[in-house]
Amino acid sequence: MALNMNDNDDVKVNEEYYTQGILEAGIDGVFRHNDKLFNEVKSGTWSQTFKTPNIDYKVGAINGERYVQYDQKNVEAVRERCKELREFYKQNGTDNPFFAGTAHMMELPKCFAHEISSKWFNNRPWELIKQDKKDKMLFYAIVNRDYSDFVCHPSGKIPIPYNPAIPTK
Repeated sequence: MALNMNDNDDVKVNEEYYTQGILEAGIDGVFRHNDKLFNEVKSGTWSQTFKTPNIDYKVGAINGERYVQYDQKNVEAVRERCKELREFYKQNGTDNPFFAGTAHMMELPKCFAHEISSKWFNNRPWELIKQDKKDKMLFYAIVNRDYSDFVCHPSGKIPIPYNPAIPTK
């Protein structure tokens, strides 16, 4: 595989890596160490729980239909941090002294990011959503409408160039 660095070539992101590859590789790795889970997955109904300090994931399927559940433990702490940042930015401004022209606009807990992704973006992760300008603006508009507690901008809203129409689901 050679890397071609022509100016005319557009970089293409393989969305299957994000939508299928990570999940498939993770499940394959689990199967190699767990015969019981392998047999449950073959039956179509199974679950596996992963615990981390801030969020617990439960991945599974019921009758072959996959699901992912998230239990975020630090939501209130993140909400409080955003409130403190809004107050700080009101007094000191939002400019980042280390990276000119940038500012910390939101600190959305993963559970809500996954909820937005699954409800409005067909389970596409943030890494793909942010690459499309329209999708990124829609994501920010949803955060402004439904999750404004996690916006760090002093106005309480992420400043976006236009307000896209949010489809009803």
